[in-house]
Amino acid sequence: VALPALLDRFPTLRLAVPAEEVALRPETADIYGVKSLPVTWDTAG
Repeated sequence: VALPALLDRFPTLRLAVPAEEVALRPETADIYGVKSLPVTWDTAG
């Protein structure tokens, strides 16, 4: 729910690093996902 709303609000949001460099949480973690998600966006116009 939050991710589509975020992308609607910031349509130029993009990864700031190659996708291969996005670190995932360890498989033993209770919550699966990324450790951090560096992003950038275009603020012009």
